[in-house]
Amino acid sequence: MKTGILYLIVIALISFELSAQAQQNTPVQQSAPSPATPQLGSFQTDYNYSPFTYKGRKMNIQQVNGTLTFPLINKLNDGKLDFLLVGAGYSGLFLSGMGTQFGETKFHTISVPVTFQKSFSPKYALIASFIPAISSDLKDISGDDMLYTGAVMLKIRKSANFSYSIGTAFSKQFFGTLLVPVIGVDWNINDKLSFTGTLPVSEKLNYQLSAKNAIGMSIDFGIGGGSYRLSKKMDSDYLQVQQFKSSLYYEYKLAKSFSVTVSAGYNFTQKLDLYSKDQKVNWVPFNDLNKRVPLTELKKTGVALQTGINYRF
Repeated sequence: MKTGILYLIVIALISFELSAQAQQNTPVQQSAPSPATPQLGSFQTDYNYSPFTYKGRKMNIQQVNGTLTFPLINKLNDGKLDFLLVGAGYSGLFLSGMGTQFGETKFHTISVPVTFQKSFSPKYALIASFIPAISSDLKDISGDDMLYTGAVMLKIRKSANFSYSIGTAFSKQFFGTLLVPVIGVDWNINDKLSFTGTLPVSEKLNYQLSAKNAIGMSIDFGIGGGSYRLSKKMDSDYLQVQQFKSSLYYEYKLAKSFSVTVSAGYNFTQKLDLYSKDQKVNWVPFNDLNKRVPLTELKKTGVALQTGINYRF
């Protein structure tokens, strides 16, 4: 797979990852005779810090994320779970020590994710998601700031410990449009070890030390909304961000539905590119992303630190 194709997959599926995680963590079937309706409402927030030195100058990339999700429909009958989730999300990207070479230093993404699941049986379920988002410097908000991502997946539960999903994701970004296959995996390997992932975008291996403590390793191929439109004052150019991060994390459950997480890792790839608005490549992977020529580019690896909280209701 070409680097450019992977790069597009990363960016397009970042916003889709929220709905993918929702379907991975939501059981289609419960083994208990009278299962309780699962908690699908959630509030998640995290802070990411990536410092590095570039040409003798100290720089860093900071990101603040927050998502609130409400279940408008949440029904479990005969092992078949149907739900409709509606949420609101924010992601802020802040560049420090880089001057104005990328037009601005503060970028924002505001999204409204919607996810629907319809179960045909305890084994099969159809999941559809749609995520409109505003992604820009918010200097002159218009329809040009809008991004759209959607996905349709079929979830198949093979056993009480293993399920997978296959489907397609579509995304309209500032650099063009893409259509890519998606594979989700949810595998409880044993009582303590589990693996979840949206391949090839993100993977997570978790080991449960106790009822309240867990450690693990995660691999992520991106941050934020991926691309951000600048104002008309900056000729409506767009910034594109790519990170490939591997991390070790520790999670502590303060209460049944509330947990905190800290992690440390390394960005094996960290790249920022500023493109003019006419630098577009439609229908990736059928066309080559590398045909675009950036106005400004920064490449630098470095450490990555993160802390976050998660509350389910």
